[in-house]
Amino acid sequence: MSTPGFYGKLAVRGDFIHRGLTPGFIEAWDAWLTAGLSASRQTLGEAWLEAYLVSPLWRFAVAPGLLGEQAFTGVMMPSVDRVGRYFPLTIVLPLPVHSDLGHLLGAAEDWFERAENLLLSTLEADAEAEAFERGVGELGSPLLLDALPVRSEASGGLVWPADTAAARGLALMQQGWQGASLWWGRGSERVAPGLVRFAGMPPAQAFCSLLSEHGEGQA
Repeated sequence: MSTPGFYGKLAVRGDFIHRGLTPGFIEAWDAWLTAGLSASRQTLGEAWLEAYLVSPLWRFAVAPGLLGEQAFTGVMMPSVDRVGRYFPLTIVLPLPVHSDLGHLLGAAEDWFERAENLLLSTLEADAEAEAFERGVGELGSPLLLDALPVRSEASGGLVWPADTAAARGLALMQQGWQGASLWWGRGSERVAPGLVRFAGMPPAQAFCSLLSEHGEGQA
């Protein structure tokens, strides 16, 4: 069974914290976030800090091949370290490469809620890094399903073993997340609740849209 890890900034620590994630993932995730934060600062200027601080918690699912060989899911929250450096704190669950990411959007609500509550607990005045680490270790994994196998034909067609209405629906849903990253949540005062799909990871110039709907960038 997959086990979650975390990466980012915590108010009671003076530097990055991480556990349970490979160096390759951390390098790719950090590079993506650093580029997005830098681009959003340039776009929003003096309005950046307020937009960042009230930005929503984002649940995400990332297809295999974008941040490494595996797929990933988790929750990202705006955060800051002890000396005032702003950088999100993220709980991340690595997934088997054949996982059905679409299933997570509708059947893992309890897991995402527990992950969100754990992240929010780090904002309390008496928060402890050790308690957060223990909580992540106790999160476990939501129920995971395998995606339907797909075969490419010379004609350009894609073929699934989908012989029921439900299976055909799953096959079409798979096309929605293949090679993509999905972002969803309850929104904030600046971002309406909803689901956002990016082909690949959100480009740096689109990171503003995760902080504020007044930011630039296209999904």
